[in-house]
Amino acid sequence: MAKGTDDYIFFMCLEGAATFSHLGREASIEAGQAILLSSSDPHVIERAMSHHLFITIPKAALGPMAANADAALMTPMSCVGEKFLLLTSYVRLLMQEPNLAASELRWLAAKHIQDLVAVVVGATQDATEVAAGRGIRAARLRAIKADIESNLASGDVGSDALAGRHRVSARYIRKLFEGEGTSLSQFVLGRRLALVCSKLSDLRLAHRTIGAIAFDAGFGDLSTFNHAFRRHFGMTPSEARQSAAVHRASLEPGGRTGHARQSATGVAAA
Repeated sequence: MAKGTDDYIFFMCLEGAATFSHLGREASIEAGQAILLSSSDPHVIERAMSHHLFITIPKAALGPMAANADAALMTPMSCVGEKFLLLTSYVRLLMQEPNLAASELRWLAAKHIQDLVAVVVGATQDATEVAAGRGIRAARLRAIKADIESNLASGDVGSDALAGRHRVSARYIRKLFEGEGTSLSQFVLGRRLALVCSKLSDLRLAHRTIGAIAFDAGFGDLSTFNHAFRRHFGMTPSEARQSAAVHRASLEPGGRTGHARQSATGVAAA
């Protein structure tokens, strides 16, 4: 690649291998390794069936945070340990985020990634403290939320279980959610209620009882579930299911809402 912008390129090899020619030197990395490049100097990358992630960060942003960044150029790094796991998992989760195009979210995500790369490359003490309260915190919280989403049905989403899986203290996890103005239990309850509500609207699950759907979402007591659902959505689960059925029927051909929508959009659709 020819000389380009004044950025750092953090290249992580997930599978396969890659060879780099840069700054008059040559280096190779394989799965589980990473390397830092400078986009302001010509470089060549040869990939051999490589599955990789690379992150471009302005030198003006990373330089003050990682004072030894230039010294780390073209030096293979081992992508093992908690810092790399946080970085790679956070980037992958962001790639699945549908609202990342929003300018504010994109700016925050960029700052978080800069924090994480700085810590991996070698952040200054001040930058490490900033990252702990910003990028590292955001990455951990997003990873924990993804874990909760994956394990809602199992019920294994208490602070102790999450702490064990993420190698942090239960108190730290509780603090993460308190920082968002909520609690772990409130977040889990909200996600379980949202899951049930979504399934009650699914025609393919119309044959399943509300109780079975609630149990599948991790609720262990129907009375508690019914009370929480009504308080959250302002209607009972049965009313929510009926409302979804009426809405679907209105959108079918011949339904009043469907007819009105067709009349209003017929010209545009044509």
